[in-house]
Amino acid sequence: MSEVQKAMQTLTQQWYNAVVTGLSLDPKNFQLYQGTATTGSTSEWIWNILDAIPPASINNFYNPNQSNNFSQDYQAVIAHLKPDSDNSFQDCMGDYYTDWLTYLQSDKAPDDIFEDATKMSNAFKKWALVNAPDQVNCAASLIATFFNDIVTIANTMFANAQASGKGYAYNTTIAQLKNSLQQAPAKSFTMDSKTAKSTLDHTWAKASVTGGWGFFSFSASSTYDKLTTTATNAGLEIDAKFSHVTTLASGPLAKVSTDPILSKYTPWYNSAAFSRAYGTKDNTVWKNGSPNWDSTFGPSGNMQRVTDGLVVVDGIDITITSSASFSKDDQRTITAAASGGYWPFFSASASGGNTTKVTFSDSGEMTATYTSPAGNPQLLGVLVTETSDFIG
Repeated sequence: MSEVQKAMQTLTQQWYNAVVTGLSLDPKNFQLYQGTATTGSTSEWIWNILDAIPPASINNFYNPNQSNNFSQDYQAVIAHLKPDSDNSFQDCMGDYYTDWLTYLQSDKAPDDIFEDATKMSNAFKKWALVNAPDQVNCAASLIATFFNDIVTIANTMFANAQASGKGYAYNTTIAQLKNSLQQAPAKSFTMDSKTAKSTLDHTWAKASVTGGWGFFSFSASSTYDKLTTTATNAGLEIDAKFSHVTTLASGPLAKVSTDPILSKYTPWYNSAAFSRAYGTKDNTVWKNGSPNWDSTFGPSGNMQRVTDGLVVVDGIDITITSSASFSKDDQRTITAAASGGYWPFFSASASGGNTTKVTFSDSGEMTATYTSPAGNPQLLGVLVTETSDFIG
């Protein structure tokens, strides 16, 4: 690890600890988001963040195109579970069994068909009277086997959501986020890198991400590395103020919602099926091959943890002061770099009113400010939960 990487890792760890303490967050589940983090205008933006499975790190540069997403990993899991061995309903239905499954995956099936056995039975009888009248008496075995088979239910739910073409919703909307922000209090804190703690033993991840980035720019260059090292070695003082700070819990959409937005989306998550997958490691539940329990939940598994909440701030005023003395040439370089954003909010000036500004004292000491007026909420971080606790 280079000198500048070490410096930025230490600074990021200090910033994480300052954020957790200053905003009364829990280091046992908070992950710091870094990047250009202005929230989107739709609920789908929220769901994309929630669907991303976070790495084992106290900070994360979120990539919306990342491959490790909860919805897709969950689909692979439930598709590889064994359904209950009782085939009495399938035997009763005969050639009509596939027709029934097709109906369940269509938009003709009632939205609440999986809510309880009575609704399932009533829907089946109505369907059978029209499409398979000789199989109406299969309703009893339907309830005894098919409805109680959570693996079949889970796969059918996901297929219905997939067929809708609307995506995989979570039970939080952008309207709920805005409402929560309006009622959220203001918070502020300060940090001095000369005295701030950088240890992570008290955190859930006990590690931070390093990369080819520095204080002034994502660009890797010897000039920026030198400036980053100079600024961090001299020490940084940070004054952070937020007009509103809110924490919003969320989870995969598991049942039909009365929310005006969520009611348009098909539930796709079945906690009972996911619990069955987690609770049994052998092939009594899992089919042979991959994925299996180890590749999913084991030490190198792709579903060791989930994102189940967002921490969002609005009305941001960050002032960073460095006691290092920069030359006139360095000042021009820093001023140009600031137009592209700088640590810890890598966000350039935008139409929403966000501004980045750097000034220098007569002796060359730098003061950098990042302001974003209320009405331009930004994602500060996410809440991370181990899969075992999420299922529990």
